[in-house]
Amino acid sequence: MPGPAPLDLYQQRVAELGAVIREHRLAKGWTQAELGRAVAMDHTAIAHFEKGGHVPRRDVVRRIDSALEARGRIFKLRDGLDDNPDSERVRKYLVKHSRAVKIKQICSHWMPPMLETEEYTRLSLEAGMPERGGSLEDKVVYRRELRAITQRANAPELRVVLREAVLHETIGNERVMREQLLHLIDRSHDPNVEVRVLPFGVGPHIQDAGFVTMWEEPNGRMGAWRPRGDAFGLFVAGRADIAILSHLYDHLHRIALDQDATRSFIAKVVGELYPCRSSVISL
Repeated sequence: MPGPAPLDLYQQRVAELGAVIREHRLAKGWTQAELGRAVAMDHTAIAHFEKGGHVPRRDVVRRIDSALEARGRIFKLRDGLDDNPDSERVRKYLVKHSRAVKIKQICSHWMPPMLETEEYTRLSLEAGMPERGGSLEDKVVYRRELRAITQRANAPELRVVLREAVLHETIGNERVMREQLLHLIDRSHDPNVEVRVLPFGVGPHIQDAGFVTMWEEPNGRMGAWRPRGDAFGLFVAGRADIAILSHLYDHLHRIALDQDATRSFIAKVVGELYPCRSSVISL
């Protein structure tokens, strides 16, 4: 007889949040009804939260955290639960990139989010919903805001090193991928955008950093973000850590194909993997 299906990562985090709410409630000596009265909610809602049946909104969690005197522990768990745009961390990410004058990115496993097509964005986000949670429509709008940063009048410089593996990671179908890769070629002609591909076999022993984005603000202050294995990631502010990431980017940038060679390389991949006989690729 097969055992129960394992919880996915998102549901595990929901369950952890519920357990922590219950832990603090019991430590205060309150019933679910008493907590419900303290935060202007029915006790059944509290029961659902504690069992992991429902995910409370962030404003509700703030009230629960305050009522239980959890000193931010409960809210921190909720804020890191998903990568929805109402998360403080996700809004911070948008603000930092919006203020930047220069952005450098290493993309080892997925497309540069600021250079995606609308359809590719939706399909890639949809694929990650079971693990990351949140609202798909909110995320689509957020990504649209992120992309708009590179197309405004005072757009920052965007320099991307893209590993070849990303070109082979199919999202949607051949048409979606073809349009996405041709979009990369088109955007690389923007004066503020540079895309460089790192082909298979080039720098095979170099650290795989996943996705890294670094930015420079008008005052010269540097910042970075990189994966951490949870729903969103980790902001990096220390000079030494940023210097390490910047050194890695500079090295990858040096050994990657230049802009013209990258366009030809992407066009070749499109022709081999996502062909369309009725059109000619413009470089």
